[in-house]
Amino acid sequence: MLEEKKRVAIIGLGVIGGSLGMALMAKGNYVVTGIDRDPVAVHLAREIGAVSAGTTNYLAGIKQADIIVLAIPVGDLAVIARDIAPFIPPDAIVTDVGSTKAEVVSELEDIFSSHFVGGHPMTGSEVSGVRGAEQYLFENAVYVLTPTGRTCPKALRKIQEMVDDTGALSCFLSPEDHDRIVAAVSHLPHFLAVALMNLVADFSEQYPQAFTLAAGGFRDMTRVAASSDIMWRDIFATNHRYIIELSRRFREQLLSLEKLLEQEDLDPLVSFMQRAGHERQKIPIKLKGTFPALFELVVTVPDRPGVIALLTSLLGEKGINISNLEILRVREVEGETIKLGFKTGEEAERAFQVLSKADIAVKVKR
Repeated sequence: MLEEKKRVAIIGLGVIGGSLGMALMAKGNYVVTGIDRDPVAVHLAREIGAVSAGTTNYLAGIKQADIIVLAIPVGDLAVIARDIAPFIPPDAIVTDVGSTKAEVVSELEDIFSSHFVGGHPMTGSEVSGVRGAEQYLFENAVYVLTPTGRTCPKALRKIQEMVDDTGALSCFLSPEDHDRIVAAVSHLPHFLAVALMNLVADFSEQYPQAFTLAAGGFRDMTRVAASSDIMWRDIFATNHRYIIELSRRFREQLLSLEKLLEQEDLDPLVSFMQRAGHERQKIPIKLKGTFPALFELVVTVPDRPGVIALLTSLLGEKGINISNLEILRVREVEGETIKLGFKTGEEAERAFQVLSKADIAVKVKR
């Protein structure tokens, strides 16, 4: 007997909505309806295989859905939610992909009751709109789910199954803890990038060579300042409390550094920098999100063509999946190495045995 396909309606066919549709369509057991007020976005979504069908009519698109995903800006969520609430199927589950959660979850739980599950995939693209959609955007990315005491366990389970089907890694946080954490690791950095970019823009009026001399570090630090201003306006508006709190704490850090420079007290300054360097090593070697560290191996290999293909084929033949691969350039301790990340300790142990038997220098990353 063929498994009945799950019916998902995605409202908002931007990068996240389009990528979610592509990932679910590729899974093969989903029927995805894309909904967007822009007919061009609907057409493109169908063209790239992100949806089974598309429409600009919200009510027509949701009428048979098992799951409704609100992939629209945070500022529009409550408005659209109230519009569709009277028309959703009785057993349908609603979720969102908003970058802030406390205010959003409170509002949408009032509208949808226990059938709402808050969500936030910690991934994205610098290309806006459905043209930036990628089938593997969610692969190995952290996908935060924010259940509360009002959340129906069955609804949460269904949304987690959908998340798993995209290849993302589920992480459960309260809405408040989510907002505190992302304020520190995402929202404040964007806040600072905007401020730094505008500071140097003002500075460049007196010194036109400033942007010419801007090196990779400056570009990396300010890259996010080019993101959608409307999206970030809504993020700042709905998480302003935690962003302000952390901005003030950041200013205290700057003042401490300034005092050390004024006093020409270089030893504490070096200690300050050393602590930063040490703490940075705790960031998981993942390209997406902030999920707890993978089980990692460090492999030392000759610098020659085909060496990465050799590693992946050796492990692939044994059915061992590499969740993350990072090529390290010259490191003081490790030299030229490759880090391999695995989701489980059992996979990492099997990989260690396979590589060791192939006479490849490998060690466990602690």
